[in-house]
Amino acid sequence: MPFDKVIGHERVRELLARAMREGRLPPAVLLAGPEGVGKRTLAMEVAKALLCAQRGDNCCETCPPCHRTGKGLHPDLVVVEPESGAIKIDRVRELVRGILGRPFEGPARAFIVDEANLLTEQAANALLKSLEEPPPTSHVFLVTASPQTLLPTVRSRCQTVRLGGLPEHVIEERLKREFALSGDEARLRAMLSGGSLGVALRFQSEDFRRLRDELLTLLEDTGPKRLLERLEAAERLSEQSDLPLALTALRALLRDVAALRAGARAEVLLNADVADRLQPLADGRWGERATGLAEAVGETRETLRTNANKLLAMDALLETFAAALVPTR
Repeated sequence: MPFDKVIGHERVRELLARAMREGRLPPAVLLAGPEGVGKRTLAMEVAKALLCAQRGDNCCETCPPCHRTGKGLHPDLVVVEPESGAIKIDRVRELVRGILGRPFEGPARAFIVDEANLLTEQAANALLKSLEEPPPTSHVFLVTASPQTLLPTVRSRCQTVRLGGLPEHVIEERLKREFALSGDEARLRAMLSGGSLGVALRFQSEDFRRLRDELLTLLEDTGPKRLLERLEAAERLSEQSDLPLALTALRALLRDVAALRAGARAEVLLNADVADRLQPLADGRWGERATGLAEAVGETRETLRTNANKLLAMDALLETFAAALVPTR
């Protein structure tokens, strides 16, 4: 299987390898998918194959170009990342000059724009022309977890390749094999990762359990709160050190509440060890609204990828919670 440093995504990997074999790799590729599923890694592996001395559909990992590319030292590999939360026009102008130029030493040039959703509008517009008519030796890879935030004109000039979340068993096996985690620890991380190896690697069991306890308390205490109380709760939530993980955990709790409401057995829950606290929520108004509120949490998590104000986003989420719990007449 080509690009074997990338876990999962076999269909996408083969698709890109076939395009390279047949000389049909698009000049601009948008790699879109959830956070932490290997989008940047895949872009780097395709770039290595483009610059490899073997000139095949995969990188040999043994030639000098592969070694230099792997260390980020190849002159025909350019990686652009956000600085201070944005990718600005000056950096993109420099990038465009590179795209329109010729390779220094290899058969091609590869340009990777990581977190492309953080391109400023000016920067995105500056990139448009080079995406539309790049020279045949230049290949651009835009990597993002939020493709919907890119300018439509940018998206339309790229071939979109979508990567889904990784299966739980793939993440679990990777954690056990390469990170020497116990079976129970790997299984817990995989279940709560949302298909993201990146999330699973950031996960710390004891920290997570403390976080989950805070979130459960929040659910147990949430109701039609007064404005000041809601703002205080929103502030505490927005100050979490890993807010995306907190929202992932909150969504998992709500999904368990919905599952209990539907009659699921406690042992099949993601958070089976706190089923005794989840059951009363499932029996009340939370149970009636849990599925929709879990979706609202997921939408809030996506919103935060666009540099939304954390406090305002958390306040809006808790307002949604409070409104959903008001009894209907």
